[in-house]
Amino acid sequence: MSPGLLVAALLSQAGLCEPVTPEDSADPADAVPYVEVAEAEQAAGNTETALVAWREVLRRDPRHAGARAALKSLCREKSSTPPTPGGEAAASLLSGLSLFERGEDASAAAAFRRALAEPELVDAASYFLGVLALREGRASEARAFFTTAAASTDPELARRAEELRLRAEREGRVSLSVRLGSEYDSNVDLAPDDTRRQGGSADGVGLGLAELRLRPWGQRGPYARLAGHARGHLRFTRFDLAGAGGTLGWAHVGPALRLSAEYGFDLLVLGGSPYLRMHRLQVNARGPVGPVVLEASGAMRREDFQDTTYAGYSGWRSTGRGDVEWSPAEPLSLSAGWYGGLVRTYDLALGFLEHGPRAEVRLRLRPGLRFVGEAGYTRRDYQNFDNPLGARRTDSYLDAGAALEWDVLERWSLQASVGWRGASSNVPELAHGRLVGGLGLVWTRGLY
Repeated sequence: MSPGLLVAALLSQAGLCEPVTPEDSADPADAVPYVEVAEAEQAAGNTETALVAWREVLRRDPRHAGARAALKSLCREKSSTPPTPGGEAAASLLSGLSLFERGEDASAAAAFRRALAEPELVDAASYFLGVLALREGRASEARAFFTTAAASTDPELARRAEELRLRAEREGRVSLSVRLGSEYDSNVDLAPDDTRRQGGSADGVGLGLAELRLRPWGQRGPYARLAGHARGHLRFTRFDLAGAGGTLGWAHVGPALRLSAEYGFDLLVLGGSPYLRMHRLQVNARGPVGPVVLEASGAMRREDFQDTTYAGYSGWRSTGRGDVEWSPAEPLSLSAGWYGGLVRTYDLALGFLEHGPRAEVRLRLRPGLRFVGEAGYTRRDYQNFDNPLGARRTDSYLDAGAALEWDVLERWSLQASVGWRGASSNVPELAHGRLVGGLGLVWTRGLY
């Protein structure tokens, strides 16, 4: 963990040697990591950083004798030592880090700009100014800051800055994304609930998608998406699928907690005929708890199938998911969670309750090259007896997939993916497997 982020203090107060105001809910246990940093910084001769760290110790443990003695000693040395060149800029950087962590973006940006006065701090200050600009949707300004930070002699800072510079090329208040690709599908003819139907067979598929995203105030506040897509088969053209839809949402990005809520509407056409109209609502929450990040989401969809073949599947679909994410190392992220869903359909025999575990691994192999792997198991219990089948169905699904994304150019990415679903059922003829693999080229650009 970066010492600067760990010991960022309330430097907007009078000074480093002024009396310390304890937190309202001070907890000595919270002071332990700050003690470690304070001792290390003091031993290294970094007086100002050590002062900040010891102040943070006292804010959490007002009775800590070691912190009081260290503050007294360091402040005595500080008063008898001529000002260090760049000391004011360093304090501004630390102040900016504190304000950044608390979500006070405007004040943090002002502090980081003051830190630009010291040549040795330009890279770090530029990096955080770029993060703030990107958060607010000012993509062109973010690119300029990240370009400066990417030239840093610190390899870790340079790597992160380059990754975010590429991201800034593709984001903004208005951005457009286009994807073209192809896919192999081993089981084209599946019902809307992934039930095997007679005549299922393999085919090649061509894919196209375009999406326009609008975020007037950056990552916070309202946002909208408009998307259109088409999926054409080489042989079984009656399964060609095309659609369009839109989403309106709102996002909150706080110092720790992230919240979002959105509504969407989609229209789908199958084989040239109206197929599905869908209304959907979704909420999501994400925030850190100790060394892990918790994420929860819930969604509800109203599905109206226009084709009489699938009319019985119309109804309500509610889903929820909870995950715990842990990053043991900077490029690696692991998550595990539980998924659940309830489907109520017009045809009572088609409604079901399903749930099961999920796991995911994300790995940045190098800048611009990302890998995602996931696996899950789902048990599905249908809620009513199916007279044509002569049984009340119970199905199980085993899913596994992997995707690799490579940023080949600033606005171009190559995507490769493969996925497998194995289905078993107490109705033997419904057991099946499905393999899907594809390759796509994506162009994304921030327009404004």
